[in-house]
Amino acid sequence: MSPAGRAVLDPWRGDRLTLEQAGGKGLALQALRDAGEDVPRFVVVPVAAFEAHAGGGEPPRAFTEALAAGLALAGLDAGYLAVRSSAQAEDGAGSSWAGQFESVLGVRAAEVLPALRRVWESARSARVEAYRASIGAPAPRLAVLVQALVEAEVSGVAFTADPVSRRGDVVVLSAVLGLGEGLVSGELDADVHRVQAGGVETRIALKPRACRRASGGGTVYVPVDAGAEALPALAEAEVLGLAARFRRLERALGGPQDIEWALGPGRRLFLLQSRPITTLKGELRIWDNSNIVESYSGVTLPLTFSFARGVYEEAYIVFSRLLGVPQSLIDRHRGLFSRRLAHVQGRVYYNLVTWYGNLALLPFYGSNRAFMERMMGVSEPLPDGLVRPPAEGTLAASWRALRTGFGLAWAWWRNGAAVRDFHARVERSLAPLEAEDLRRWDADRLAAAFAGLERDVLRHWKAPLVNDLFAMVSFGLLSRTLARWRADLPEGAVNDLLSGEGGIISTRPLEALAGLAALALAEPGLADLFDSEQDDRRIQARLESFPRFHAAAAEYLRLYGARCAGELKLETLILRDEPEALLGLVRGQLGRLRAGLPPPRDEAALRKAAEARVFAGLGPWRSFCVRGLLSQARSSIRHRENQRFERTRAFAVVRRIFQGIGRRFAEAGLLDGPADIFYLSKDEVFGALDGTSSSGDLRGLAALRRREFDGYAAAPAPPDRFSTWGPLALAQVSARPVILARDGLQGLGCCPGVVRAQARVVADPRGAGDLQGRILVAERTDPGWTLIFPGCAGIVVERGSLLSHSAIVARELGLPCVVAVGGLLASVRDGDWIEIDGSAGTVRRVGLP
Repeated sequence: MSPAGRAVLDPWRGDRLTLEQAGGKGLALQALRDAGEDVPRFVVVPVAAFEAHAGGGEPPRAFTEALAAGLALAGLDAGYLAVRSSAQAEDGAGSSWAGQFESVLGVRAAEVLPALRRVWESARSARVEAYRASIGAPAPRLAVLVQALVEAEVSGVAFTADPVSRRGDVVVLSAVLGLGEGLVSGELDADVHRVQAGGVETRIALKPRACRRASGGGTVYVPVDAGAEALPALAEAEVLGLAARFRRLERALGGPQDIEWALGPGRRLFLLQSRPITTLKGELRIWDNSNIVESYSGVTLPLTFSFARGVYEEAYIVFSRLLGVPQSLIDRHRGLFSRRLAHVQGRVYYNLVTWYGNLALLPFYGSNRAFMERMMGVSEPLPDGLVRPPAEGTLAASWRALRTGFGLAWAWWRNGAAVRDFHARVERSLAPLEAEDLRRWDADRLAAAFAGLERDVLRHWKAPLVNDLFAMVSFGLLSRTLARWRADLPEGAVNDLLSGEGGIISTRPLEALAGLAALALAEPGLADLFDSEQDDRRIQARLESFPRFHAAAAEYLRLYGARCAGELKLETLILRDEPEALLGLVRGQLGRLRAGLPPPRDEAALRKAAEARVFAGLGPWRSFCVRGLLSQARSSIRHRENQRFERTRAFAVVRRIFQGIGRRFAEAGLLDGPADIFYLSKDEVFGALDGTSSSGDLRGLAALRRREFDGYAAAPAPPDRFSTWGPLALAQVSARPVILARDGLQGLGCCPGVVRAQARVVADPRGAGDLQGRILVAERTDPGWTLIFPGCAGIVVERGSLLSHSAIVARELGLPCVVAVGGLLASVRDGDWIEIDGSAGTVRRVGLP
């Protein structure tokens, strides 16, 4: 008999439900069952029965007999049942029809027919007619579910995305005691849990009553046991477990879900229904500030953001061309390049969907994405299926993969020469500008200098990008290969192999700083001046009395004066702007020299021992492969760090150019002061110079932005990672959650060694104070933090990855280091005694020694 002539459809007995006959809720339950979830046993009374028998009068005997037989075959004739609607339009992506039709709970098999008629009749109620008219829908066509009633200990509703804030990374769980009828009807208050980033924000409701099945059928509200009214219905571990499970279900069903659930006897989870959240329309966007926080921490002003955004766009277009992406494909997906960075409450974020989309334009997307995630320190991969490579024929894809393979092979072969050419180009372009005081130039000359810098340097950044790719791939392959061939190696073996490389320019300022401290001790009277005068500005004013140190300090500022915390933010005052800050760094080195501390750990010996341990268990062929990968990883990581110093130099020149333009604008009365230029975008600055700007009130615009960004700086930071449905401007971005560690903290071990010492929590390296023998604890570091690393007993950083700057330099200095420690700053206070293990990546509080 066809489904149209059946009284009952049963998925457990081979019936495949369709929307036409089983409605939205029945189809959703079938999808849940197919996904491996526990759903209560159910059958469907199809739409055809509604259309044939819901007009009035008793259904024919043949129908009632078939209905009873179907319930008996499904085993639903012995227990209590729920009879619920399943309209074709119900639980759809466009409208939910939630609560419009009747549900009848706690009935026996003999009572199903009258319950069925109640549900049918509700389809023609005044309430349904009003709802239908409001959304412009046709009359509903109704199937009905007959389902085993779950004798729930706890019931609830879950949204896998917050329907109010449109946050896609927040799971909202509501829970009541007993059956969920009291929750969906609004009769009972519920506990509400908001789960994000592994933390739970909970509001416990007073629950004096619970909805239970009545002994004679139906439901009844009964008092809760004394003392239990204020207790949570769910333990926190249950909340986290449910949130994780519903997240997986969301991915399986292809979008955010509104889920009804129940914990039956023994706290067994049953899913009663799942439907799309109809209020969430638009694209899923995922925002993540993983390793970009190392370059742009905290609030970043508009000039820096607009400049950096343009540099990223141009550089990755060049990079994609190099890797064989056709210009037609680049033009078709231009938004992937222009929207790589986002400005969220003044903070810089990656738009991860565009990053992955850009990567998907390249061949070998499936393998490359894992390497990129590891290099960027992405905490959670993108959901599968969200980004897909462009569709193309097998022949075209094979030809493009071949071209890219040859291109990569050629780039790898001449990577060393390309790196040397890059450094030579940067030196030719930057050295003449570094020798000038650009802040004194006129505006036209400064604009021309910027245009030349864009043409000759900023648009020729492909060597660093290609080298970054080699670093990413070689490091990933090395890690994978050793995990497969030498699974017996201890944690951190790869980090040991990468230590002691040498030739990294980031360590040269440290060596020069140590030389300045030694010179201060040697020059008569200067060390005494440091002891007697704590104001470094006063020492700076008297430095000409110490000519050798004065000359050495001037040379240091010439070579390394652009290296400081926040050096890629154009609004940052670098050491050349505040030369007295260098004296503060020298003061710290003086303490280290006077203390006569032992020399740093011998990284070369550590590296040699690691090589002996790794290669002792490998045969000739495997040793050859590992040595090749290791050599590539070492050289590309060294090149990566050195090329980042060239980026620092380029940004320092750009900073001077904009400082000069800011002075010209302030002199002309266009701005209140030169520093206000950093509150304008790059296009606004040059638009004012060439007459293409749409606003002539630069002073008012800068003042408005200053107030806005001061507000961002005073407010709590957004989460490190969050997602939204639809445009970001329409979503509510809440503050970063505070996650407290109960036991130990876990991160990524970067440099081996176990250290137990007091923590020194540092927000700004210029105010770090005495770090001698302390463990440096920070949210993130950038290359400018290197100058305070000597003297530390170890380094712990809340953000970062195995290839972040702090990890690379820590390995060179032999400092135990752990990065990517979630909840670090919320759990560790300044002065706490902690122990870090740079191999295992653990951080824990310890008692006083």
